Amino acid sequence: MSRSASQKPRADEPFAAWKMPDLEGVDELSAHAFRAFLGASRLNFKSMVGSMAGGRGHPGQAMCLRLLSANDGATQRDMARMLHVAPPTVSKMLSTMEKAGLVERRPDEADQRLTRVYLTAAGRDRGDEMGAAVSEYVNATFATLSARERRDLARLLEKLGARIAAAAEGPEAGGRRAGESETGR
Repeated sequence: MSRSASQKPRADEPFAAWKMPDLEGVDELSAHAFRAFLGASRLNFKSMVGSMAGGRGHPGQAMCLRLLSANDGATQRDMARMLHVAPPTVSKMLSTMEKAGLVERRPDEADQRLTRVYLTAAGRDRGDEMGAAVSEYVNATFATLSARERRDLARLLEKLGARIAAAAEGPEAGGRRAGESETGR
């Protein structure tokens, strides 16, 4: 779909259809897939925030509370690794949640250098509330795809996630340079 630079996209058009500057050295199909992924990611985040509006919280908090419900007493370092964020990000989020009475941080009994994070009763309640909001959202979005579409989507996103992780680690860890194929040519 072609449009002039002065034309605005219609609200019902997917982000991937919007006129975007070309990505230098990137084939059109890869650029289209990249734009579709970015658009879906942004819409997903915006919708998740919207589904948790009205005091239900933020997706980052929901992930943190869900993680702690299964791993109560995790260290801040482990939480950062499991959430795929930097330790200062976890520390800032935990400070906010601690002030709200959702979590408490305590030194590890065996190693005072470590800080462990525990859910409070209010944190468990908020986690359950947020979990219900996420379940509603997933049922309204992902569950509407066919079983085959969900399997294909999960497979492709897992494959993409592995490629993103490899690229982030650099060529020495298996990430390819721009223009290389899967076979390395």
